[in-house]
Amino acid sequence: KATVSVLNWYTRSAGWAGGPRRRGELVAAMGGVLAKPEVDNRTTVSVASRNHKETNDPSTNFITTSKYTKFNFLPLNLLMQFQRKQNLYFLVNMIIALIPGASPISPASAILPLVFVLTVAAIKDGMEDWNRHKDDKKWNSLGGKKKEGSDTAHLSGVLNDNFKVDSDIASADIKVGDIIKIVKGETIRADVLILSTSDAVEHQAFMETMQLDGETNAKQRQCAQIEEGSKRLNLTRKLTTEAAFKTAKLTCECELPSANLHDWSGQLTYTDHAGSGGQAGVTIDQFLFRGAKIVNTEWVWGMVVYCGMETKIQKNNKPKKPKVAALDVKLNKMIGTIFVAQQCVILTMCILATLDRSDMNSGRTDEDRGDAWHTWYHTNYYGAELIFIWRWMTYFILVSFAIPISLFVTIEITKSCQAQLMSWDRNMRCKLYDANDKPICTAECYPRTSDLNEQLAIVRYIFSDKTGTLTENRMQFHTGEIGKPEAGGTADSGFNFAFDPKAAEPELLRFLRDQGVQGPPAVDRGNTDNVLWYLLSLALCHELSIDFDEGESSTMEDEEPPKTKYQGASPDEVALAKAASASGVEFVARTSSSLTVKILGVPFTYRILDVLPFTSKRKMMSIVLQGPCELQDGNLIDTEKTTRFCLTKGADSVMMSRCAGAVTTERNVDGLVEKVKKQGRASDTWYSDVYYPRLDGELTKLGTLGLRTLVLAYRPLPDQAFLESWHSRYSDAKRIVGTEDRDAAMEACWEDMEIDYRVIGATAIEDRLQDQVPETVGYLISAGIVIWMLTGDKQETAESIAGTAHLVDKQTWQLSYLNAAMPSAYISDVSVGPELQLMRRTCREAWLCGLASDEGSSAQPSFIRESKFASEAEKAFASGLKLSQGIFLNNAMKEVNRAIAEGKKCALITDGGTLGLITPPLEDIEEPVAKEAVERMWGKFIEMAQKVNSGILCRLTPAQKGRIVKEFQNTTGETALAVGDGSNDVPMITESYVGIGIMGLEGSQAVLASDYAIPRFKHLRRLMMVHGRYALYRNSLCIFFSFYKNICLSLIQIYFSFFVRFSGQTLFDSWLLTFQNAAFTSIPPLFVGIFEKDVDEIVAENVPSLYTQLREGLYGDRRAFAVWFGAAALHSGLIFGLVYTTMSNDDTGGSDGRTTDLLSHGAIVLTCEIFTVLTKLSLHIRCWTWLQALGIFLSFFLYLIFLVAYSSIPLLFGSESSFYKSGYYIMGDSKFWLWIFLFVFGVIGCFEMPFLCLQKTYFPTKRDLCQRLAEKRRSVRVHAKQA
Repeated sequence: KATVSVLNWYTRSAGWAGGPRRRGELVAAMGGVLAKPEVDNRTTVSVASRNHKETNDPSTNFITTSKYTKFNFLPLNLLMQFQRKQNLYFLVNMIIALIPGASPISPASAILPLVFVLTVAAIKDGMEDWNRHKDDKKWNSLGGKKKEGSDTAHLSGVLNDNFKVDSDIASADIKVGDIIKIVKGETIRADVLILSTSDAVEHQAFMETMQLDGETNAKQRQCAQIEEGSKRLNLTRKLTTEAAFKTAKLTCECELPSANLHDWSGQLTYTDHAGSGGQAGVTIDQFLFRGAKIVNTEWVWGMVVYCGMETKIQKNNKPKKPKVAALDVKLNKMIGTIFVAQQCVILTMCILATLDRSDMNSGRTDEDRGDAWHTWYHTNYYGAELIFIWRWMTYFILVSFAIPISLFVTIEITKSCQAQLMSWDRNMRCKLYDANDKPICTAECYPRTSDLNEQLAIVRYIFSDKTGTLTENRMQFHTGEIGKPEAGGTADSGFNFAFDPKAAEPELLRFLRDQGVQGPPAVDRGNTDNVLWYLLSLALCHELSIDFDEGESSTMEDEEPPKTKYQGASPDEVALAKAASASGVEFVARTSSSLTVKILGVPFTYRILDVLPFTSKRKMMSIVLQGPCELQDGNLIDTEKTTRFCLTKGADSVMMSRCAGAVTTERNVDGLVEKVKKQGRASDTWYSDVYYPRLDGELTKLGTLGLRTLVLAYRPLPDQAFLESWHSRYSDAKRIVGTEDRDAAMEACWEDMEIDYRVIGATAIEDRLQDQVPETVGYLISAGIVIWMLTGDKQETAESIAGTAHLVDKQTWQLSYLNAAMPSAYISDVSVGPELQLMRRTCREAWLCGLASDEGSSAQPSFIRESKFASEAEKAFASGLKLSQGIFLNNAMKEVNRAIAEGKKCALITDGGTLGLITPPLEDIEEPVAKEAVERMWGKFIEMAQKVNSGILCRLTPAQKGRIVKEFQNTTGETALAVGDGSNDVPMITESYVGIGIMGLEGSQAVLASDYAIPRFKHLRRLMMVHGRYALYRNSLCIFFSFYKNICLSLIQIYFSFFVRFSGQTLFDSWLLTFQNAAFTSIPPLFVGIFEKDVDEIVAENVPSLYTQLREGLYGDRRAFAVWFGAAALHSGLIFGLVYTTMSNDDTGGSDGRTTDLLSHGAIVLTCEIFTVLTKLSLHIRCWTWLQALGIFLSFFLYLIFLVAYSSIPLLFGSESSFYKSGYYIMGDSKFWLWIFLFVFGVIGCFEMPFLCLQKTYFPTKRDLCQRLAEKRRSVRVHAKQA
């Protein structure tokens, strides 16, 4: 029966319920040989017994992504909401209002607005969490599949203790070690190690990982393989039925759970009933992710290795790093400023109230006290201290309305609506095509957050990837360069050819036919053989698979065979394989152990010994093959022509330094450039003396054309003992559990194999620019945005693409180059002894100090003279000093300053190696002076980077991209936007203030990591110039108006205090005051935040100078705040001052002669204030829509209707209403309507409109001029149509 033990990161042994423990702790606790717990990064999983009655087992597949339960929702949600400072402020306000006698208004008016805001936020959070609960319930209750129409025929599910597939076992009850069967179309319920599949030949399965990384292409997986003689077999190939698991023993030792979707390792041990079996290393190729879907495979048997919250999909469900928009930061500062000013006003009122009390009680008689005689008892009864405290609480309530509580709800709604408008924008939609020009879908803008909408309008730097972002990432083989080993001179040591996919007979195909080629090339070098090696490298050195077009296969003998399509993660490999196929060497079949090509129609099969996959660190990939072989009875048999060799392709920067006869270009200790033959490399005189100069020159030429270049090579492996030894080490390395140890062992094997190979030639692939990229880049640069292109390609290619994209102009721009390479004598080398390592580090630090020296300065740091390696360190310092006077910071800074003085645009060009020297912090630098030197160089670089118009950073790794963006933002404090399309762009997208993902052909990881996703680079222009601009303008206007109307109301209350001896008497009715903020003046700013526009879309998209103003603070700066605050002070003073005459004379009332009370006068003041602020907002609206007009007029009439309705209520909450029938009396008096007319048409007309007309007529802004021009053009078009 199956083994009942799982030694996992969880404890699974019978009778043990100790909770999550590490492996070492478990062994120690069970009386094992370990004396104390050990730290282990591995876990062991064995087949589990099915006992679902266990409830204390912590290794559960139950998942929960929700934050709350029905018991803790209320306290936890309130705790989360009161972490916001504004909510905490209004909570204090509510508590003070509940103190008897402290609040001059009804406590309900302070409670209800806060309750409303908290309720809205709680409903939003509750709905989101309810959806999470439903998703969790759906996942946890998910079972296997049953045969349609049957309750007993289980197609998939978990193997129970009776060794029957049970589909009724819910997902939550799955445990580590369970055997599970999955069928086609079923979603995988846990992380599973694949054991067997319906594919009896290749033992392959395919899954779709849409829920993990957004990719819809099928990912191939294969069962663990072992070698038996010359065959590769599936280790667990017998486990295809339920009965087969009865006597099977399975154990998998693997790494602990992690979020890494691209790497996983372990070792699978299998024993059957006869005691046979074995061990095999397992990797990510044998791993099925939870949440993925099985496709193109009828069924799969697997063993659960991770479950529940330890699965990779759950490990990746981590919240993104929070990003706060600059406008939100300003809003918080604005609130802080108003709070401080508010407290100052309150303290002033309290002091004045105390002084007034002292003045009232300083020996005066009732006659001396005059009109205030009735306050004497109150002021005499309470002491000065109590008066101060009571007044503080009273005025805290009255002045609290200066901070609009409704603003925060309004801003959240408007931002969400703005994001929705982005996704609805038809001008940001386009069709996407795959590598075979087949339409995929119609893509649209996808905002993944709404918090950064306005941040799009103040971007200063854009960091852009090249391939797939500026270009289409639709590769086309363009040019090839092939060496001619039989040539004697450099000029004719090779030849290049242009590839035309539409040609009837490509050049290389004609060459092979002319030469009468009948089979694979010989190991000995010859011109014809080298051409064959070249084409074989294109056809064999890849990780592609073959797919046949659906519906094109046929059983008719006279019809054409089905058309093949190459599928793979790399578009480059697809383009290379297509070129080889058109040239006579066609890749036609691939299995787990072999590759088949047709050379001029004749098939040849090669056995795959090993694949060395591509990594961004190595920038190359290789495949070790043996062949050609003959196929007999399903087995590959060696022939007399069988040879062993390794095919390699990669970037020229690494390939040309590791080949036989390698020659490199580097700087010596004197700073001079020289060509040096690499030591320890095998000799290849033809390459080093004849072909290298030509190949180096051709690569430079191809790079200047903007083509992506790769170098091809092969290495014969005649030494079978070496190959067997290397293969054994490589197989052992792949079985190592633990990513770091395994990677180190595999890298050592890669180093041994990918060396001393023979260079064949090079390829050049064309990747065309996306539509409207030059226009978009030119517009962004004209808008004052500095664009940096970050790429891993060589400098010549990057410069060419930049020129085509209008990122630089070599004819009119000043191009400043920044190049520095540390001499090899100072580079860290762990292979040397400790003494030599110390000397190298000292020289390295001295060289950096020399490199950072300012012009004219040659003073050596003291540590150089005091070092035991003073002589070598002084030479290193001199070497760095000499380089600093050349093509480096000092010279580049001079060029940039000179170009700016001459009015020329300039660009800075450098590479990853140079940036690695000047980007802090450098981990291998210990001397403080050297660290300061690096920081000083970085400061100079940033200073220069802020002056240039664009920049090119080439030869960068993904980690360097993220590091550069992070340091750039931290140093400058400006908004940086990063845009990319692939997984290698994720570091810079996550580090940038605003991350943009392009929906390209390299998966969806960049989109998933981004803040906004767009179909093409050209849409970035509209996203920033239109949607970003409108969001900034709308949100700024919404915020300023909200503060303006509330400050205006608070100032009126403060003015009134001077006429009531600072008693804290309120001028306004409590409910009118509450609804003024929550209802009467909240609808217009909401509509403004959604629909308002300061300029037409066409103007915003075609006048780049308008964008520059946004970044310089056109909206949301201190000046704008001061203007709105000044307007609030002016309007509040006019309203109170003019209406006060009516209040003092008490000449407002009905026709029956009844006079009005204080609250009725307050209602008149409040009416004037509401109509005034709404009219002012109307003057600031530049784009009237029917919804905006509706919002303004609805607010007017809503207030008047409420005034009438409120006056009709005699009782309110069980007590007599203080405003009963008051509205009837004031609205029945003509003075009420006169005041409204006066303030709407008088105050606004006399102050606001003349000011706006004067400004637009005599002091127009660029925005006004552009809008005026647009209106004229619109008028001309209208008249032309009418004519």
